[in-house]
Amino acid sequence: PPAKPPASVAAPPPPPTPTATATATTPAPKAEPSRQAPPEPLATRDYRFPTVAWNTLESGLPVATIESHALPIVQIRFVVRAGRSADGATPAIASLTADLLKDGGAANLSSKELLTAVESLGASLSVETGFDKTVVGLAVTKDRLAEALSLLSSVVAAPRMDASEFAKLKKREMDRVADAARTSGSWAAAMVLYRDLFGTKGTTRHPYATVDATPKELEGITLDACRAFHRRLYVPKNAFLVIAGDVNASEVQSAAAHAFGRFTGAEPQATSFPEPTPPSALRITVVDRPKSSQSDVFVGTLGPRRSDPAWASFAVANQILGGGVSGRLFLDVRERQSLAYNTRSTLRELANGPAPIVAYAGTQTAETGLAVKALLEHLDRLATTAPTDVEVRSASRYLADVFAIRLETLGALADELVSLHTLGLPDDYDDGYRKELGRVTAADVARTASANVRLANAAVVVAGDAAIVAPMLSHFGDVHVLDPVKDFAEVRILPKNGEAPLQAPRTEGR
Repeated sequence: PPAKPPASVAAPPPPPTPTATATATTPAPKAEPSRQAPPEPLATRDYRFPTVAWNTLESGLPVATIESHALPIVQIRFVVRAGRSADGATPAIASLTADLLKDGGAANLSSKELLTAVESLGASLSVETGFDKTVVGLAVTKDRLAEALSLLSSVVAAPRMDASEFAKLKKREMDRVADAARTSGSWAAAMVLYRDLFGTKGTTRHPYATVDATPKELEGITLDACRAFHRRLYVPKNAFLVIAGDVNASEVQSAAAHAFGRFTGAEPQATSFPEPTPPSALRITVVDRPKSSQSDVFVGTLGPRRSDPAWASFAVANQILGGGVSGRLFLDVRERQSLAYNTRSTLRELANGPAPIVAYAGTQTAETGLAVKALLEHLDRLATTAPTDVEVRSASRYLADVFAIRLETLGALADELVSLHTLGLPDDYDDGYRKELGRVTAADVARTASANVRLANAAVVVAGDAAIVAPMLSHFGDVHVLDPVKDFAEVRILPKNGEAPLQAPRTEGR
C-alpha cells in the first residue's frame, strides 16, 4: 500500500459520499439523424394535347374546335395578328384600337349597352394585346354559345368606335403611362430594353422595339387612325377563332358561320420584320428615378428564334439560370450574396424574331453595381461553362412536367392553342417538345448558350437614382442617362471608369 504523506503535508480531502444525484450520468446528446437522399422523381405523367378540329369559313376565317365535355362551359378566343409589332410609326395604336373595341360600343349597341349585353350572358369580355396578336375572349355556358359568338362578331367586325369613348380612353391611357413613367421602374426599364436590343435605323424602330407609348406618342393618335388600323388588319385572313369546351366541331362551324357570315375584308398588309440591330458592344442605360431607394436591373441579349431546333436546349438553359427558387440567380444573387429581393430570368417568345433572354434583379440603390456584376457573371458562366447533369435533369423535368399542371383548365387549353398558332407551330407541338426536353444534355445546353448568350451585344438597363447608380455602372462602360418623364430623352453620358466602386455608401432607407 502507498505510504502515508508526511504530517506537514495536508492530505487531500476524502471524496464526497456518493449520492443518487452525484452518480447520475448526463445523457449523451442524441446523434443527428442521418439525412436521406431525396426520392427519385416519379415517372413523367403522360400528357397529350387534345385533338383540334379546324374548319375555314367562306370568308377565309379559320375556326378551331377543342372538345371537352367535363363541364357545360365554352371558352372563346378571337385572335387577330395585330399586336404591338404592327404599330409601325404609331406606338400603342394596336392596343388602343383593341381597347376601343370593348369601350367604344359595337353595331347598334352603345358602350354601356355592350357591357350590359356581355353581363347578361354571365360573362366578361377580355382584351389583351401582345407583341404578335390581340386576343378578345369570352367564357359562357354552352347554351349561350350562339349569342356569345354573335356579340363577339359585332365587337371585332362592326365596332362603333364612338368618338366620346375614344377621347375618354385616350385620356386614361395618357394618364396611365404618365404615371408609369414617374412610378414604375420595371415599366420604364422595359421601354428602353427592347429599343436597345432590337435597335432603330434612322427614325424607324424595329417592330419588336415598342413595348408601350409615351404620353406624347399617345396624344398624336387619332380616332381616324384607329379606324384605319382596324379596317386594314381586322380582316378574316388575318385572324382566327378558337372555341374550347362542351361542343363539337359541327356545332361550332354552324354557329361561327352564322355569327361571322358578314365578316369581310381585303387581304391583310404584312408587317416587315428586318433583322434586329442589337448593340455592337455592351450598352448601359440608366433610366433616372431620383431619390429611389431601389433599382430595377435588367440585362438582356437576343437568343434563338422560337422555331430554332435548339429551342428546347435554350429553354433548359434559361430555367437553370433563373427559373424559380432552384435557379442560379435565386440561389446565389438572392440567397448567398443577398444582393436582390427578387431575381429571375425570362424568355420572350416572338413569332418573327429572335427571343430575348432577360435576367432581372430588384435591389437596393447602394448595391446596384454589385447586382449588375452578378447578373453579368451568371450570364457569362451560362455561355462559357457547361451545367451539371443534375441541373439539366432538374430543369428539363420541370419544363416537361409543368404542362400537365399549366393546361388543366379549358381557358388554358384555348390560350395554348392561340399561342401555338400565332407562333406558327403545329397543334401537337407540345407532345413532341416534352419528349425533346427529356433528351437535352449538358453538352446541348452549353452549345446553345454559347451560340446565343452574347454579352458583347447585350443591353443593361437600370431604373434607379442616376446620381448614385450611374457612377457605379461606369465601371462597365459608358452610361447613358435618360429621363422617363421627358419621353426618355438622353440627358447625359458618363464615360467609362474602370476604377469606379460597385457599391455606394449606405444612407438611411437606401
